[in-house]
Amino acid sequence: MADLSISAEDIASTEDPSTRQARGSALYRDVLAGIPGEAMADLLQPPLRNPSVRYRDLAVDDPERRARLLGAVDEVLRSGQLLMGPAVERWEELVASYCGACHCIGVSSGTNALHLALRAFDIGPGDEVIVPAMSWVATVNAVVLADATPVFADIGDDLNLDVADAEAAITSKTRAILPVHYTGRLCDMAAIRRLADRHGLRVIEDASQAFGATDAEGRRAGGFGDAAAFSLNPMKLFPAFGEVGVVLVKDAAISERIRALRYVGTVNKEICVEPSLNHKIDTLQAAMMLVSFDWVEPAIMRRLEIARQYGERLGALLGCPPPPQSPADRRSVFFDYTVTARRRSELRHFLEARGIEVKIRHPLLMSQQPAHRHFDRRPLPNAERLVREILSLPIHEKLTDGQIDLVVESVADFHSQSER
Repeated sequence: MADLSISAEDIASTEDPSTRQARGSALYRDVLAGIPGEAMADLLQPPLRNPSVRYRDLAVDDPERRARLLGAVDEVLRSGQLLMGPAVERWEELVASYCGACHCIGVSSGTNALHLALRAFDIGPGDEVIVPAMSWVATVNAVVLADATPVFADIGDDLNLDVADAEAAITSKTRAILPVHYTGRLCDMAAIRRLADRHGLRVIEDASQAFGATDAEGRRAGGFGDAAAFSLNPMKLFPAFGEVGVVLVKDAAISERIRALRYVGTVNKEICVEPSLNHKIDTLQAAMMLVSFDWVEPAIMRRLEIARQYGERLGALLGCPPPPQSPADRRSVFFDYTVTARRRSELRHFLEARGIEVKIRHPLLMSQQPAHRHFDRRPLPNAERLVREILSLPIHEKLTDGQIDLVVESVADFHSQSER
């Protein structure tokens, strides 16, 4: 990738508060200045104000749903069981049953879920963990904070881990493979499992974006690895109302260890068996999610329908993910609808001018992040190409048919005008 660096003055022009804070320090200003200019331009693009088509819509505006959620909160408040308790246990049983897992441990975030899974398998100093180059940075942060070394592997055109490149990255220090079901599309877990078994490696799924995704045999995301981690924050298909994470495991001893690690490394709340921090799930979150689970299936069905329309109507204009063949085709649950476009920046500005909120998720590969670019870099040609072309279109269960038409017609208009 060309090194199109950007100046500190360019960085200073952004209105983003976190970037303003960073540029206030000479240390962070210098770090940010090393980001490629094309990526920084995407990062500094201000959010669209008052879009007519939102990328996400997190408002709880269904009166029945809101009433049931408030009722669940009221029940917990009246019970006085505000820390752990029956609501958490029922929620953990629900998630384990749905995902086909033996054990489910609720924690305070998806990042913590990954970190605790790595730690429970004693993956740490001197160990290498293979991760895909493309994911939200929380994936690699969990590896680094476990004191292990991330090894970045290339991705395929489906934006998921390239299994052949992952095998090429294996060394004598490799302990685990951490595939990410990116955008809600399942990785090739059968191939990853075979690879791991050949080399005696653990498989820890980052299934944060793929709750409800299934393979052809009906096995769900979270049930393929030695462990799996979910983020279930408000953006996800099974939404919490703040930060929530899940660890799924098969081994009872590993489950017991994670339960200790999530509460400062204690058993019986008083005996500290190993140092840890507080990673407990909030009881109120579990109680509310027992309600919101009833809306998971309708949300998946609507996203599948939107993805089908996008795929059939935009497939000749953009690089679209394969559309679902039927409502039973859950290989992707389309957490994001991510396309590839050679003229991405122009298309983005064109759509935003029409009030359509789109996202680039994410402008930087994990290997390009300032905090992680000191790790040895393997060639990542496909990832470095795709990160310059990806664009995510609006997709959520509240999207109307009229809004879908506007997105499709606007993309078509862009290409029609470009050909003149």
